[in-house]
Amino acid sequence: MTHGRSAGGKSVLLALVLVLAMAPGAAASPVPDQLDPPAPGEGTPLRNPSDPEPAGYGALSQPSASITLDGKTWEGATVKRLAPSNPYAGSAKVSRRGWPGGARRVVVAPGTNHYDPMVASSLAGTVRGPLLLTKTRSVPPRVQRELRRLDPNRIFVVGDVRRRVVTRLRDVASVARVGTGNRYQTSAAVASRAVKLGARRRTVIVAGGRAPVAGLGAAALAAGSRHPLLLTRRSGERLWLQRRVRELGARRTMVIGDRSAVSAGIVRKLPRLKRLARPGAVGTAAAVAAAARRHGLRGSPVLISRNNGLAASYAGVWAGVRRDAPVLVTDGRELADPAAWWFKRYEPRGVVVVAAKKSVPVVATCQLRRGGMRRWYCAERVLHRQGYHMPQVDGRVDRFTVWAVYAFEKVAGRTANGTFGNDEWRRMLRNPRHKVRRPDLPSTHMEIDIGRQLILLVKDGKVAHHIHTSTGKPSTPMVRGTFTVYEKRDYLQTHNMMYRPIFFYGGYAIHGYPSVPLYPASHGCGRTYNGNQDFLYPKIFLGERVATY
Repeated sequence: MTHGRSAGGKSVLLALVLVLAMAPGAAASPVPDQLDPPAPGEGTPLRNPSDPEPAGYGALSQPSASITLDGKTWEGATVKRLAPSNPYAGSAKVSRRGWPGGARRVVVAPGTNHYDPMVASSLAGTVRGPLLLTKTRSVPPRVQRELRRLDPNRIFVVGDVRRRVVTRLRDVASVARVGTGNRYQTSAAVASRAVKLGARRRTVIVAGGRAPVAGLGAAALAAGSRHPLLLTRRSGERLWLQRRVRELGARRTMVIGDRSAVSAGIVRKLPRLKRLARPGAVGTAAAVAAAARRHGLRGSPVLISRNNGLAASYAGVWAGVRRDAPVLVTDGRELADPAAWWFKRYEPRGVVVVAAKKSVPVVATCQLRRGGMRRWYCAERVLHRQGYHMPQVDGRVDRFTVWAVYAFEKVAGRTANGTFGNDEWRRMLRNPRHKVRRPDLPSTHMEIDIGRQLILLVKDGKVAHHIHTSTGKPSTPMVRGTFTVYEKRDYLQTHNMMYRPIFFYGGYAIHGYPSVPLYPASHGCGRTYNGNQDFLYPKIFLGERVATY
């Protein structure tokens, strides 16, 4: 915005003020806070900027958007969400759902690390009981209440917890401690106890002890298939692992993760080795979920985000409760490609999303429900949340679509042409935002970006809505400066087809109009689509500050 002016510039501004003072309605127009000279190449703003009625008004055709999205598709699934406030409350909640009539045996593990719940899942699957998480120094009240409701006769405590925790648990039932020491020793002790209690010893699952995300699906697979689960270091101690596998009596080994999680050397001599891995931790989770399907886990899958705190604990909770449920992992701003591959291949009817607040994006949930990676309905939902006016979010391309796409393309820095394809989808997921140019104004105000041809509604100091507009053409430009809304006319001016105009200086206004092209075309006002003007009219109040630049 220009503040310093030459003597010639002052003369131009003085003449401009005198001309505008004679404009219709100017008697009620307040003096502008700041009036800037026209931009280079622009003429002098008109005395009366009102647009005349366009020729051939009745025959004008509206532009339409072109939606060219494509990607993997599958049958949409019913989505249920579980968003526990903490892992302890979450474990109690799913225990109540899974065992409404109580349980004879219960497994308890500390929820303060990634690994104890993972190895405890195989034991929970073997005894067919719920898996509850506890703190190492105390039993959370919700977990304590759930234990009393379950009324078990045996509680298996996995991992290191304080003696006071064991004492509290003994008030409910007899307690058997399984596994102390480091995670590897604990996994071996739990696997041995699971085999004694009836686990299927012929196959053992081996997962990396330092790759919790890559091994997320291992908990579900171990619980659902009732196979023992061992944790191992990435390399070294090969003989220790061989002895543990031999002691279990295993004849087959499933290794979770690629060589970055479990090296080839440490598992080299294990019986009938099969590695379940795809590129990346999320890909490995999809490979393990596919193996879980082959092993009979036919229930609705569980989707978690690797951005969750204690993600492995969440997976362990659900694997213990839903013994027939494979676990999938996603990350980023949408459903991860490996997870999408799994959904396309198996097309489950339902899915449970276990997510802390905002850890699984809205678009990922929409993709699951709609059954596709690139659905216009999902794009509509996201664009609507980002502040583009789309009153009907229904997956249809309607008369509002093109104007919203125009505005989005301009905010995203793309050439506006009304096309929304895969490139636009990816840019949408980055959530491009238009910065507030006048933070010195009240936190709620309006800005008109003449360069980008956008009307911006600012609320609480941030751009809340973006509306496509067409301002004055170079020969009849829009005035630049800082103004105040002084008049609103809630009707159509039939003599010039200005719909519900909102005046902010002299005859300058934003208003609905039959023609709103992609280039500056008006006599100085800001044109909008009539439907968008209906949206703007109640949101802009008398006295609201307006900045044009």
